[in-house]
Amino acid sequence: MLSNLSKRWRHAVQMMRQAAGTVYDAMRMTWTELHNQVTLMRESRTLEWNRAAAKRTEEHVNRILLERQRQQFVSGRRAAASSLTTEESMLLRHIRNSVRMANRNNVTRTAAYGRIYKSYPELHWAFLAHMVSRNGGWNMTDLQGEWLPRIMSANHRLWAYRLLERSNALIFHDAYPQLLLYAASRREGKSLFHLLPTLDISAFMTPFWESFWVQPNSSLLTTALIVNEQNVIEGRVVQHPDYREHVINKWDFRLHGWMQMNQVIFPLGVPSLKEHEAVPLVGLTLEDFSDVNERIFFGRKLYALLFHTPEIYGGALRYMRAVPHTGSRSDYWPHIFTKKAAVPEHVRLPSAHRAYSPSLTDVWQDEPYTPIEPGDWFIDDRMLKHMQPTRPPLHIDMTLPHDRLWKETASLAGFIQPS
Repeated sequence: MLSNLSKRWRHAVQMMRQAAGTVYDAMRMTWTELHNQVTLMRESRTLEWNRAAAKRTEEHVNRILLERQRQQFVSGRRAAASSLTTEESMLLRHIRNSVRMANRNNVTRTAAYGRIYKSYPELHWAFLAHMVSRNGGWNMTDLQGEWLPRIMSANHRLWAYRLLERSNALIFHDAYPQLLLYAASRREGKSLFHLLPTLDISAFMTPFWESFWVQPNSSLLTTALIVNEQNVIEGRVVQHPDYREHVINKWDFRLHGWMQMNQVIFPLGVPSLKEHEAVPLVGLTLEDFSDVNERIFFGRKLYALLFHTPEIYGGALRYMRAVPHTGSRSDYWPHIFTKKAAVPEHVRLPSAHRAYSPSLTDVWQDEPYTPIEPGDWFIDDRMLKHMQPTRPPLHIDMTLPHDRLWKETASLAGFIQPS
């Protein structure tokens, strides 16, 4: 049997070899991606962006800001709540109940986004949210999987889960009622967006929904939702002192950024157990989760990536339709990951071994619902700078980087805690 010191040296050598391989792969991929990007740009379509509608909506947003400064908004919200019809009150109760039922955990939220998109494909944000929410579930189960328990303490993993879960739940609590209200408007054949304030939706969103109803522009609405949802979690999660103390300011959370572990990936196609038939991955890496502007720009880039190129959109859509979300990374790479727990005596990833990646409901219980802090983030026009068309990213292939990430994570886990 090898001593722990010998095992650590073995894993240190592995990490150095992998680092050298990373440099080589990066150089090789640069040339490959240049060729691929030329091909993608020829085949891609430009996301629609109605500048006139965007300008009118921005003017509407600025008028709302003026009204709020004159303290007319609060009285307007009270008036809206007191003047509801019986039908509107019933609709609001139905929406709130639907949100509560679907907001149990990451799996139920992800499925709800997918159902909405299948019914209303003009709601681009619903598909983007579905794919990003899958990534959130994978990140949650990583905390109880094969490698991260060796790298992170149990307490920090619990707090990291709480941060991911709270962010996922808050975004759903805010966005899903908006999607349901749109669905109700479609059924009724009339705009119901005057009800948004009674659902505690930021005043920022009302002009964008009203504009979308009159002149549908998926890009404008999607960008507004990206801006809104990241601001919803900014004060309630990212800047919350508990999450900053227990997660964001910790060294192992920063390690995620240094190791490029904050990857958001989109599998393209139907998974296979055969390695040579593994679905390709595209995606991006978030460098600094704590920066709201970077998160918004990241979301805009992901949106452009998902909808800009028909090949990518079609592959991701096939994956969504074919694979129910469980939270396990075996959902997309079953040749690498398995839902069955079996800890081997080694920490490498040979073809004979598949790493443990559990289903979310097997390792995390549903979190009790906690009250949401009141208040509207929309107090000035700083976020309007994000309301502009976004160019699709150039470097998007994540198949090799993602495979390399888990091999490096395995080596790091073996170095910190040899088996």
